[in-house]
Amino acid sequence: MEYVSKSDPSPGARIRQVRRAANMTQEKLADLLGISVNYLGEVERGRKPLSCSLANQFCSLFNVTFDYLFHGISPASWQTLREDFTYESVHTSVVNQLDNCSPDELIVISHLIRSYLDATRFLQRQNPSENLSDCHNYSAP
Repeated sequence: MEYVSKSDPSPGARIRQVRRAANMTQEKLADLLGISVNYLGEVERGRKPLSCSLANQFCSLFNVTFDYLFHGISPASWQTLREDFTYESVHTSVVNQLDNCSPDELIVISHLIRSYLDATRFLQRQNPSENLSDCHNYSAP
């Protein structure tokens, strides 16, 4: 089931769309997440930030991934990406995107990549029988 609105790709908009698709009121979701209805409304409208803790709870409750919540990418989309792109085309795309970044953005990106690799390697050591190297395959507990 596709929830992403092409006109509003924010996490708050996805929360609203998933909540509505589940026929759940803001009051019910706010209660389940342990937050106020006003705060949930502000998150859904993109006026308040979505904390990692709240995102984790939401993903667990609705069985969606962080990739879906923050980027609108479903597991099926990742499979399509894997099938459609070769290493060279992905590499070229990433390099082209990095060329447009400021030095500060490049530092942040470098730290994010290092953190991602550290986390996936740690998870792989903890669960050697599972393939956790793909972020989209790892859903929040």
